Amino acid sequence: MSIDPRLAERRKVVAEDRAQRNIGRLLRFLAVVAVLAGVAWLFFSPWLSVSQVRTSGIRVSDANAILVDSGITAGRPMILIQPGAAEQSLLADPWISDARVHRQWPDEIVVRVVERTPAAWVQTGGGWVRRAVDGHPLPSPSQPDDSLAWARLGVVAEVDAITSPLVLGSVEFFESLPRDLWPESEMYLVGQELWASVAGHQVRLGRPVEMAEKARTLAAMLERELEEGQVIVLIAPTNPALGPSESEETVVDSDETSAEEQP
Repeated sequence: MSIDPRLAERRKVVAEDRAQRNIGRLLRFLAVVAVLAGVAWLFFSPWLSVSQVRTSGIRVSDANAILVDSGITAGRPMILIQPGAAEQSLLADPWISDARVHRQWPDEIVVRVVERTPAAWVQTGGGWVRRAVDGHPLPSPSQPDDSLAWARLGVVAEVDAITSPLVLGSVEFFESLPRDLWPESEMYLVGQELWASVAGHQVRLGRPVEMAEKARTLAAMLERELEEGQVIVLIAPTNPALGPSESEETVVDSDETSAEEQP
């Protein structure tokens, strides 16, 4: 059976159109694959890989080792760097209070670290430990030394130490006190009040509030000639006072006792 020449020609045209469309789709697909391959090659190429890691603020922490463990090293593709995960790893180090990791395209990583510094030795129910001004415990020897002032606060449970007003007030006080007054300075509790021994003077501090202001007021008062053993009262730092020395208190007590014994 013969086919109409016009129908045969039509089928031929349709087949050619289909073939051209298929070839067009294939070419577009290959073009997309080529673009994606080029982009992937570019992102994983030396031009978009880490050539330098710039850090600041690192002194005593293990930040450099943490960065290596987080894959932030020279030669690693920038696209594989995870700044958020690296920041969380850095903040797990007790010495680090803040960390920022930025990708600076095309090939640099910028790391800024803020480290904690010891403000005082603090004794809580868990023993002695160095603490930063935010109350955070820092790696420490088991016993205190003379490099920092001491705060004897054994009534504070270790689990509550980082939020305890007594602990936070103590480290804030010593952090604001001139460093040359730290040696042999000590804080302790008398009843419900904070007291301190600084430069040979007993200092009544009261509640753990306005501790930075109390430290600055104390430093200013110690620049004057004060009678040895005199008690400095700083319950209100804007209205400091001087109390009698222990010897004067003893004399007053003796006089009162003698007066009571007289008939």
